[in-house]
Amino acid sequence: MQARRAGLGGRWLLVGVLLVGAAVLTGLALSGTTRVAAEELATVAVTRGNLIATVLGSGNVAAEQTLNLVFQTSGTVTDVLVKEGDLVQTGQVLARVDSRNAQLQVISAGSALASAQARLAQAQNGNARNEDILAAQAALTSARAAYDGALAAAETTDSQLRAAEAAMHKAQAARQQAQAAYDKVASAPNIAMLPQSLQLQQATIDEQQATANYRSLLQTAAKDAQARVDSAAAQLAQAQANLAKLTTPATASDLTIQQAAVSQAEAALKQAELALDNTALTAPFAGIVTQVNMVPGSLATTATPLLKLINRQPLHVDLKLTENDVAKVQLGQPVTVTIQSLGGWATNGQVTFVAPAAENVNGVVTYIVRVSFADSDPRVRVGMTADLSIEVAHRENVLLVPNTALLPKGTQRVVQVPANGAATATAAAKQITREIEVVTGLSDGTNTEILSGLSEGQEIIALPDSGVRSKAGTGSIFGGF
Repeated sequence: MQARRAGLGGRWLLVGVLLVGAAVLTGLALSGTTRVAAEELATVAVTRGNLIATVLGSGNVAAEQTLNLVFQTSGTVTDVLVKEGDLVQTGQVLARVDSRNAQLQVISAGSALASAQARLAQAQNGNARNEDILAAQAALTSARAAYDGALAAAETTDSQLRAAEAAMHKAQAARQQAQAAYDKVASAPNIAMLPQSLQLQQATIDEQQATANYRSLLQTAAKDAQARVDSAAAQLAQAQANLAKLTTPATASDLTIQQAAVSQAEAALKQAELALDNTALTAPFAGIVTQVNMVPGSLATTATPLLKLINRQPLHVDLKLTENDVAKVQLGQPVTVTIQSLGGWATNGQVTFVAPAAENVNGVVTYIVRVSFADSDPRVRVGMTADLSIEVAHRENVLLVPNTALLPKGTQRVVQVPANGAATATAAAKQITREIEVVTGLSDGTNTEILSGLSEGQEIIALPDSGVRSKAGTGSIFGGF
């Protein structure tokens, strides 16, 4: 009997020890879960405020217009009237080439026109007067002077052509010499660092420039000079014929010829005046001079850009956006433009162009969007990198939650809230959460608009954990083992 009691006592003692141990372990497990939950399940209140959605991008500042200017005629530069950095207006004269020959052509063409008009009047009057004869003689003298002037101009052009050809041959020889020197060291491992490489490169550039100058003179100046000689010869022949016919009664055919001569003289005068205008290089638009590549005495041709002009009003930035971002962008949307290299500099712009078609580069599809802005700050230079923030949507007085509080659930979004719904719930109570489906709207990358499912001031879990127990999954107190 005593042994049996002793055995029963041992069993009860063992059960007691087990129960105490289980209680201790359960308490330790629960206390540990409470600490984790208290740290992980911090809450935040649903607030109301304004939300601005933006599309971000960057690009380089560019000018509205950029143009390399060339003379419309060849000649020697006599005046350079601007320097780099100057502001110029539309039509302002920037430089000139030698205009003496063009001025003579205008005078000659004017005299030829006056003579042609006098001959027409004489033919219309039907009698040859002394003053008409004198006028015809003057016209002949003028035509002969124009012809001589055209011949002189052609000789000058021929001299320039020979000089340009000689310069081209000299440049070719220099390039061949540099090529020979380069070939001697071409096998050297550091060929790119040797002076022969740079000398060959420079000689090649010089040859190309000299060849271009020669071809330009050959194609334009020589042809123009010959055309002027031919025109002057025709006018001289006409003047000679007119003087010979002054004493002959005018016929219908004579009147037609004289009228044609007047028309031809008028066209010749306009052509001469245009040639004179072309000796001046003028600004086609208002802007800033960024490059001047000439000095008095330089040879100007129609193929050599000698001055660069840009128009900063307005400036613009072209950026590339993905199809998801470009779908949100529309013409006229406001844009904030910043340039990090200028510290706190910022200005406002707007979207002025959205490409209707995509660019596909190596499988990457993007769309060009242009943002224009007006700015006269001289610190803003063309080519600088600008950061752009395009405002694509705006909401006022809407419910807001942090993006971190949202969890995906299929195609929907949910937030977690304490099961008791109280902001002052204990840590143990906060461990029990429930989910609320919400309908979301606009997001700015930090906060998201809530269209339905929550109310202002409601407490939600700031950093929800999809693995935290909800009401439906509490289980037994031993579930932790």
